[in-house]
Amino acid sequence: MKLADSLPLIEKLPQYKSSQEVGAAFAEFVAAHGFLATACGESRDTPEGRSWEFFFNTWPADWLLQYQKNDFVRHDLLPMVARYSAQTFTFLEAMRGRTLTAKQRELHEWTNGLGIVDAIAVPFHYPGGDLGLCVSLANHPIDDRFERNVLQMVSLFTYQRCRELGGQSEASMAPRLLTRREADCMRWVLKGKSDTDIASILEISHTTVKFHIDRVKKKLDVKTRTQAVAALVSLGYL
Repeated sequence: MKLADSLPLIEKLPQYKSSQEVGAAFAEFVAAHGFLATACGESRDTPEGRSWEFFFNTWPADWLLQYQKNDFVRHDLLPMVARYSAQTFTFLEAMRGRTLTAKQRELHEWTNGLGIVDAIAVPFHYPGGDLGLCVSLANHPIDDRFERNVLQMVSLFTYQRCRELGGQSEASMAPRLLTRREADCMRWVLKGKSDTDIASILEISHTTVKFHIDRVKKKLDVKTRTQAVAALVSLGYL
């Protein structure tokens, strides 16, 4: 990866009109250099705990679902270390000298099974504890200093463009997009429940459950409930 490779993307960023367009362009750029997926967003403390919201997330739908269902988000080293690091770092660096918990070992084995060897995390800190983070997952160790510096620079420009666009525009629309009952149904879909199970839990008919789920799929312009859940997870809504 050379500095010159990144310039066309950086120059084109102002033309993109949404965070999702920015994310797609960024993911396409890093994919040519052995990076499998990317994510970029912000975290802040809330009364309910620390929350994460994505500007974009290019993980495949089944990765997102497994990450959420296995509760890996609470055990992921990258966001943990990013909260206290002002420097760009890699996953392999974060693991050095650490004794992983059982859940962290499970996460590490799972990502290895997906072909993920390393990841680079570029944190952005703000007063009050707010944190921005751009992460790219690699199929190789990120040990080339020049590659690392280029990724840091491109991640910075990408993150800044997302903030200029209002950041998590689609995620901020999600609560208004779904009705309360639609949201209730989708939360149980995420937990692997069938329409019959959800109907029993919510004390409604299974046909009503199907109606709500079909409406969500139509609103999100997806074909399956798996895709719908993945979209809502990626937007930080589930």
